[in-house]
Amino acid sequence: MDCGTCETPDSVQVVTPEVVNVNLTISSKAQEMLGNAFGDDRSMALLVGVLSGGCSGYVYDLQIVESTDQSCQEVVIDGFKVLIPNASSHLLDGIEIDYVDRLMGGGFRINNPNAESSCGCGESFA
Repeated sequence: MDCGTCETPDSVQVVTPEVVNVNLTISSKAQEMLGNAFGDDRSMALLVGVLSGGCSGYVYDLQIVESTDQSCQEVVIDGFKVLIPNASSHLLDGIEIDYVDRLMGGGFRINNPNAESSCGCGESFA
């Protein structure tokens, strides 16, 4: 209930990012590792998303899923289904999904031409 003595706050304007048709590539090493993860079941998909957080502002979120409730684009590369949420498409257009072997274990790495900066671990970006 408004008593009339307090200032009314300004409305919050929500800006929805423009949906971009995503182009992406998957390195041969990443395809090999995805092949190991998927096996012969190509009904599953790799969901490549972005979450707020990390030391640079955004964190990549890779999941193997059967389906998702998010509005996504589907890209098929050499038989692998990749889902990109439309809300993150402007951040993920042009990425390369790679797999890097490291001394303490390997992992997927995203090479992103849209990232203005990234942290030393390579898992978050701005």
